[in-house]
Amino acid sequence: MELFDFYGELLTIHQQNIMNDYYLLNLSLKEISEIRGISRNAVNDALKKAIAKLEVYEEKLGLIKLFQKLKKIEDPKIKQLVIDIESKIKNGI
Repeated sequence: MELFDFYGELLTIHQQNIMNDYYLLNLSLKEISEIRGISRNAVNDALKKAIAKLEVYEEKLGLIKLFQKLKKIEDPKIKQLVIDIESKIKNGI
């Protein structure tokens, strides 16, 4: 999930863990609830709140839109910078 790649570090540790479990590990709500010791509803609520928070960050900061524009630039130096930035975002800055 691109929003999580860009803004995930701004979430609480709890929200990061649940987002990671759901989107990266592909665990079900039930599996996450059992692992985390919380209700299935609490997992669902945490996911919804985290996604809403990530969407607000993108609305206000627009980093994903800017990054997508940079990817379209043909200059080789800029292309390499974009590749480097993308790698850092995906692997944690």
